[in-house]
Amino acid sequence: MIYFDNSATTKIEKTVLDTYNAASLNYFGNPSSLHKLGLKAYELLETSRKQIAELMGFKPYEVVFTSGGTEGNNWIIKGTAFKKREFGKHIITTSIEHPSVMNSMHQLEELGYEVTYLPVDKTGHVSLMI
Repeated sequence: MIYFDNSATTKIEKTVLDTYNAASLNYFGNPSSLHKLGLKAYELLETSRKQIAELMGFKPYEVVFTSGGTEGNNWIIKGTAFKKREFGKHIITTSIEHPSVMNSMHQLEELGYEVTYLPVDKTGHVSLMI
């Protein structure tokens, strides 16, 4: 079978699944807790953060984990808009964004931001003719 719907999920590589299962079985404590299991989970989380940062050439504090794409989109779009509002409150996006992006844009409009939605042609390319 050929599977073409990898947008939201995809089959997990066996070695990744094995690592996930081992971590879930051994580090199931809340990493925000002060008990022994929580501290073990916190150490694993921070080790992961450091490894990812090193592989990507970042500082560990620059690596942030979210629960998924929707949360990540919401956090980045709104966080950037709020942080950079001194430069203006105009955002440009496309008319075919994921609902998580569109919802963030609509919420920013309610907060006084101006959002321009660029149309796309039948192939999905941005149309510069507004």
